[in-house]
Amino acid sequence: MIRMRWGVPLMMAAMALAARLPTPPAWADSARDTATVEAQRVTLDALIDQVLRQSPGLQAKRHAYEAARKRVIAAWLPDDPMFGVDVEGQPDLFEFSGRANNEYMVAQTIPFPTTLLLRGRIASRDAQMAYQRYKEAERDVVWHLEQPYYKAYLAKKTLAVLQEVRILLDKLASAVQGRYETSKSSQQDLLKAQIERAKVDIEIAAAQAEEHTAEAHISHLLNRSLEARYDLAEDVDLSLLNSSRPELDRMAVARRPELKVFELGIKRAKTSRLLAMTNWLPDLTGRIESRQFKGESGIREHDTFLGVTVPVWSLLKGASGEWASANHDVKEAEAQYEEMKNEVLLAVHEAHSTVQAADYAVRMYELSILPQAKQQVEVALAGYEAGRSDFLELIDAQRMLRDVQLAYYKAKADHELGMSNLRLAIGGPTP
Repeated sequence: MIRMRWGVPLMMAAMALAARLPTPPAWADSARDTATVEAQRVTLDALIDQVLRQSPGLQAKRHAYEAARKRVIAAWLPDDPMFGVDVEGQPDLFEFSGRANNEYMVAQTIPFPTTLLLRGRIASRDAQMAYQRYKEAERDVVWHLEQPYYKAYLAKKTLAVLQEVRILLDKLASAVQGRYETSKSSQQDLLKAQIERAKVDIEIAAAQAEEHTAEAHISHLLNRSLEARYDLAEDVDLSLLNSSRPELDRMAVARRPELKVFELGIKRAKTSRLLAMTNWLPDLTGRIESRQFKGESGIREHDTFLGVTVPVWSLLKGASGEWASANHDVKEAEAQYEEMKNEVLLAVHEAHSTVQAADYAVRMYELSILPQAKQQVEVALAGYEAGRSDFLELIDAQRMLRDVQLAYYKAKADHELGMSNLRLAIGGPTP
């Protein structure tokens, strides 16, 4: 009698709960449909090769380097010579006939040799710095691709786990319904299954949103439609890290392109300081003149002129602050290098710690936690079917397995995200 009194209302409540559940977002259904049609099977290496060829920002850095490299030779050369004709004795301003003599002149000003040498070195440093900026941009583009790639991997694995849980909950709900009809279970178990299934649907919708966002970031980098979908062609194999933290520190100092930019900046500042200190050294001007007098067909007189600049104002400029300013520029460059070096080493330590922690977690999940969680579900299911345990114990075991699986894939994604950060920090692949 009690079952007849309360069974129908509880059954109706369960059906009402299922009917009231909101449908997933429209874009989520669209994403599932387009994924079947438009999903492209890709590998990380293929995506990296494509983004390195197509990135507009990277191409801009490459052109900036080529432009700086082409300016090096020009910096070594002096200004153009000057050629002129002096018309003397003309009767009117624009009348060149009559009593006119012609004087031809060629002049060239050559800076002091150290001036050209130092200008060339500065231009060379600029080109080297532009190249290192290009290499840093290359690493940055790869990093910006790897980050959403591994996030997409985690989202897809999360969806796979949750969809398996959803199927399992459907089976459990059917089993509970059957047990209830044979008076072996209560309607409360059915309600618990409905609630648990609704919670999983919420998690599935959130994972689909994360998957869409990660794939949109990949499409943005590849200049594709943001609706494009990607089928990751491979599972993530953990990258090996065989180097110690001190070795990674030394690698980062020696290889990080951004740090090399600041190191070259110190050398450039020192060269500029030397140029400022020697800027007063005199420039040499040479001039050759030849005269053709009126009524004569040939050249009759030649003049030669040699002159040097007198460094009156150059010395005054240097003593009044130019030399001190150049010295401060060197100190500024050295301080910027030290600051950047500290940031690079901090990034190495952070990434190394993340990788180590994730590596330990992955090994623990694979060796111990995952097998035990699966075994716990099997035991709970067998006990429930035999009537030795209640439905709540089965739900708890299933929930623990789900959490363990999600944590396992998150640890794998964190490991590879940490390795990506580490490669960016040291300026290249890890040995």
